[in-house]
Amino acid sequence: MVARHVGATAPGTKQLLMLHGIYGRGRNWLAVARLLVEQRPDWGCWLADMRHHGDAHPGPECGTLDALAADIETWGAAQGVTPDAVLGHSFGGKVALAYALRQAARPLQTWVIDSTPEAKAPSGSAWDMLGIVRRLPQTFGSRQEAIAGIEAGGFSTEVAQWMSTNLAHDTDAFRWRLDFDVMEQLLHEFFQTPLWTALDPGAPGHDIHVLKASQSSVISPEAVARLSALDAAPAEGRARVHLHHRDGGHWIHAESPDVVVALIAEHLPKS
Repeated sequence: MVARHVGATAPGTKQLLMLHGIYGRGRNWLAVARLLVEQRPDWGCWLADMRHHGDAHPGPECGTLDALAADIETWGAAQGVTPDAVLGHSFGGKVALAYALRQAARPLQTWVIDSTPEAKAPSGSAWDMLGIVRRLPQTFGSRQEAIAGIEAGGFSTEVAQWMSTNLAHDTDAFRWRLDFDVMEQLLHEFFQTPLWTALDPGAPGHDIHVLKASQSSVISPEAVARLSALDAAPAEGRARVHLHHRDGGHWIHAESPDVVVALIAEHLPKS
């Protein structure tokens, strides 16, 4: 894992680690991080590239959710950073929960952005994207060719343009930087791994916020009901769970960064 920093680094400044979703990279959260540290200058943000994504080394193996959470600990030890809070979107949200399980002995705030602690059959936009890119050619004459192919599969221009940032220009063609066999393995790991224990009971001293996007089906109605019950339950001897509903799609942080920033800025602990 590698990460870039945004915001203050002075002693006593609290640090939030941001984890992208599948096919993403840390810079996907740059706009949110910049807005957030403007509103909360007592916090700094680290934008991670997890293994197999962005500029991160692939690592010795594909990696389980727990292994990717362990990557955070390895990175933190090398950088001298122990995050006070960790945020993850989609696939990264489940990595954040896996990290919370590994950090049960200390206080930690965890943000789960349109992700789910449940295990279920593969589905949703990330899974659909995998099928689309595998039906497209392996190389493209231009970035726009890839964008058009993804749009033809039913995705918006904005999502297709975002996905095209994973293309690299190689001599006379554009090729994917991503290994889609690895992406499929990571997605199976996401869908097959339940992480309810991070929330129920979770660890005393942990504060967990789950953001449900209204136009996304990533979190099932059954999971929403369970999260709502945890939100309403006393937090004695377990993690405190908060469920937030906001209007938007799965990539709500890209569509409505102000909404996401306002929510996070309101609930981040004060220094």
